[in-house]
Amino acid sequence: MHDRSRRFSAASALVPLLATLPAWADDAGRLDVGLRLGTSLASGVPANDMPGYGIYALYALDERWSVGLGLYLTEFDYEEPARQVGLPIDPDAEPIDAKAEQLIYSAMVERSLSPPGARRRWFLGARIGVADTDVPVATGLTATGDTFEIHTEVDREIIVTLLGGVRQHFSGHWFGEFTLSADQHFAAWEPEDRISGATGRSDDYFAYGLHLGIGYRFD
Repeated sequence: MHDRSRRFSAASALVPLLATLPAWADDAGRLDVGLRLGTSLASGVPANDMPGYGIYALYALDERWSVGLGLYLTEFDYEEPARQVGLPIDPDAEPIDAKAEQLIYSAMVERSLSPPGARRRWFLGARIGVADTDVPVATGLTATGDTFEIHTEVDREIIVTLLGGVRQHFSGHWFGEFTLSADQHFAAWEPEDRISGATGRSDDYFAYGLHLGIGYRFD
């Protein structure tokens, strides 16, 4: 998990370097670079809420269409993996979750719905991403007093997203934004208790997301 955090930090450190490329942005089109904070809400399998943060860059093809790349890191509770493999759990005991970490690499396209030059710009878009997920080992006691040790393998996820929102431009080159998203995760989570041999599986899941962001435009 720490390796993914270091990779994200290294990628984030490259963002200020974009400020050294105004000539490139002038020649090829407008470039928006931003930071996003937010959360996604799912059904509870594998998670309920998935908070995170990320960076992105959008390159304008014309006044309406933009394409871009993003990097997003989310950390969330993998809800009660012991229940996922069918072990008996005391309903009055404190839930034992596993703190999962997911690093998402994505490509996106956006279309502006507002007139060219508007300071407040509504947009719709789509995004496709791949996610690498780390889940630590979960240990504890069942309702019968037996111990469990659950290891979880997660295939690389494919995430297809529809999104929409508004981007408000302030004085100068700065802007803020609010985004809503609908995320379909194509996934396979496979927990296994190494002590009892019990296994489980959860597949595709859906999540709604909301994000706030701030960014800088290179004209």
